[in-house]
Amino acid sequence: MPAFGSALLVTGPEPLLASRIVADAKAAALREQPGADVNEITATDLEDHMLSEVIGGSLFSTHIVAVIDDLGSCPPEVVEQLVDVARNPPDELCLILVHPGGNKGRGVVDKLKKAKVPTQIVAALKPSELGQFITAEARRAKVRIGAEANQELQQAVGGDLRALAAAVKQLAVDAESGEIDKALIHRYFAGRAEASSFKVADAVLAGNGAVAMENLRWALETGVAPVLITSALAGSFRGMGRLLDAQSRRVSGGELARALGMPPWKIRNLERTSRNWRSGDVAQAIRIVAEGDAAVKGAATDADYALEKMVLAILKLRSR
Repeated sequence: MPAFGSALLVTGPEPLLASRIVADAKAAALREQPGADVNEITATDLEDHMLSEVIGGSLFSTHIVAVIDDLGSCPPEVVEQLVDVARNPPDELCLILVHPGGNKGRGVVDKLKKAKVPTQIVAALKPSELGQFITAEARRAKVRIGAEANQELQQAVGGDLRALAAAVKQLAVDAESGEIDKALIHRYFAGRAEASSFKVADAVLAGNGAVAMENLRWALETGVAPVLITSALAGSFRGMGRLLDAQSRRVSGGELARALGMPPWKIRNLERTSRNWRSGDVAQAIRIVAEGDAAVKGAATDADYALEKMVLAILKLRSR
């Protein structure tokens, strides 16, 4: 399909995947017309006659690649004109519209779909899909990564796709054997992996107060943002709550992985500590984390103290 005389809607909450689709579409258009102008704008700036300027030709080029980001912010008075252009784009135009998902701007997206504008959806990956993403990124970088190293990288970096992709790219450069292994990941991310927010959460779930406090203080000293620690704890206890509920319903095996939306290794980690917790205590821990999160976001004058108080309060639940 020719790049020009076409429109594409990219919608969904995963910015890395969306940016790659946009980059591929731009690259295809420029291969077709190397001299084309590329106009990139945020939809909120499409006021007055700006849309005409963005999609129109210039003195130097008759072909235009127009990328309009954050479609949900499009001014209402421009929506119909934009939909009309996307429905029947001029032969000299490659129009790429980007919507970050969510309800904001849903009306624009619905109008574009009704106009049969080609659409690519970039859904957020489930936790159970992160391993496949990392494997694909390694293949993209022409290296291999085994299952254990894959898990180690997730523990070290977290679930943000941009961070994971950057980490794989960085590790691939130094993977002299052609494989990213645990030793290489440990060398790059030792401090982050051993004193990260996830290590704090793991120690709290295990009821190991000494290790939890040591990791918490070291994480703060090495620059881990307080909100990442509360986020990790909230995610871990929500996962524990879902696991306990599934166990009470005698869900197991592959059905358990599907029900929880977690990779098997993470479920195994939770199962090892699940005997330490009751559903009521988990619910109370989540409330304590919510209070701690509010504190580090401005309700407290000393975020470090608020985090220590939060962790100690949760550990008391475990010791009862």
